[in-house]
Amino acid sequence: MSDMTFLEQVKTNYPSQYYGILSEGKIQTFVDVWGGIDISGAAFSVLTLGAASAMAALTAEQWALAQIRSVSGLLNVFVSGVAVQYGGRFYCDSSTPCAVYDMWGFGTIDGLPPEASLHAMTPEQYADRQAKPRDQYYDATTASLQDYTPAPVAVPLKTQAATAQAWIQQQANLAAAMGEAFTADMKAYVKAVNAIASGADTTSTALPAQPADVMMASAATS
Repeated sequence: MSDMTFLEQVKTNYPSQYYGILSEGKIQTFVDVWGGIDISGAAFSVLTLGAASAMAALTAEQWALAQIRSVSGLLNVFVSGVAVQYGGRFYCDSSTPCAVYDMWGFGTIDGLPPEASLHAMTPEQYADRQAKPRDQYYDATTASLQDYTPAPVAVPLKTQAATAQAWIQQQANLAAAMGEAFTADMKAYVKAVNAIASGADTTSTALPAQPADVMMASAATS
């Protein structure tokens, strides 16, 4: 007669505490074999279980992950043989900004990125992203998500010059209406901007500063 307790016998036959009972390539039921309960807390008979080798052994972390409700309302943990695919559940990719995934919340994983190409996220990081949607990227140095701010788009110098020419034309129209003329500084500015816009100036890296004095009063007539 064995001196082992029933729990000790269970642990011998089921060395992992948590298992997934499989059906059609995914986990149908999550069970805490040592505790005699399923994922909902309902009791079940360990004697009804099949062999441990026919089930997916789960870690305590995966058991906890399975208790998190998905945004989609689905809980599909797909397996390859008896091995859980996407064992970390929450992932992001390497794009900037990155996409995030709850890999247990899909109806199928066909067409989804392979796990090897993704970075695991914590449930807290995923929940934060859902609560506050924003652009982020995966920082490999800190192994964490960081908020992403795109770099300012550089406006080509010739485009800046074209914009400056539009302003110059406004000033020329105003000067004509008021009977005034451009100052020497303004004339020099117009010449420099036109050279950049036409491509004659290929060495400048920035527009000249707009002159402080644009127009001078026309000479008084007797």
